[in-house]
Amino acid sequence: MDRVDLMVTTKNRPTELALLMQSLRTQTHQDFDLYILDDASQNPSMNNYFVNYLIQKLKLEGHKVMMIQNNIGAGVCRARQQLVDYVLKNSTNPLMGRLDDDVILEPDYISKLVNVIQNGYDIASGVTPHIIGNRIRRETKFVSPVINRVVLNNDGSFLINSDDCGFEYTESKILTADHFRSCMICKREVHDQIEYEDNLTNVGFREEEFFSFRAILKGFKIGVDTSAKVQHLVCPSGGTRNPNYGNDTLQDHKVFNRFVKKIFAKHGDFIEAYHKRLGLDDLNKLSNLNKENNLIYSREE
Repeated sequence: MDRVDLMVTTKNRPTELALLMQSLRTQTHQDFDLYILDDASQNPSMNNYFVNYLIQKLKLEGHKVMMIQNNIGAGVCRARQQLVDYVLKNSTNPLMGRLDDDVILEPDYISKLVNVIQNGYDIASGVTPHIIGNRIRRETKFVSPVINRVVLNNDGSFLINSDDCGFEYTESKILTADHFRSCMICKREVHDQIEYEDNLTNVGFREEEFFSFRAILKGFKIGVDTSAKVQHLVCPSGGTRNPNYGNDTLQDHKVFNRFVKKIFAKHGDFIEAYHKRLGLDDLNKLSNLNKENNLIYSREE
């Protein structure tokens, strides 16, 4: 099995971090090392008893575990890149993964993402079913071959369909994606060529799309396993750690929209070109078929 360098940036979430680490101990794919960067927590995670206990347990179980303390408070994007740079310098493992600090992974999550990579994709992620309110299930047979689809308009504006990540699918399928969500695994060469943005606010809103679009332009292929599930404890869209979250996300959205218009002007509809490169030319026809069948999703009380 391919060994994975799992990377986590965290801030002021020692309990959530401990829950994540415990879910790593139950993974069916145990061929991984763990790197954690604490981005200027008021009470550093390395001082937390449960975090330290789990670090020792993971080490005894054969994993390299490295905890790095950052006292500057770089923000999520800069912290992610700082950790990526460290791992690229200090490890040669073929796969790298990023995990949020407030998630619990289903036991087969990592193994399913590694399987996506082994099936020809360069970046792999799963889905994040809603954990509040009614569970939502989707019939995979009525889903077009692209998940997390992005539609670009002629004026360079865009529509991002992320709702696919909130569904619990009735069957397992590996589908091509326009962008990954939350917790992903990628080939080492992806991080060799693509960096996280350094021009976003501390909440890092849209950083996944920034990264995904740059990956598509570099010729990489993104895939999602519809049965790989991760439970997001706080929120699958940045959490609420920043009191100015609303204003910050609006600012990030404006930055991202300028970026999209710029690359749209330079490359044309690069998302459509990506679909054609992968042989996915009939997406509009497939979307209409989904609507006609009226079986896109059902709710389970």
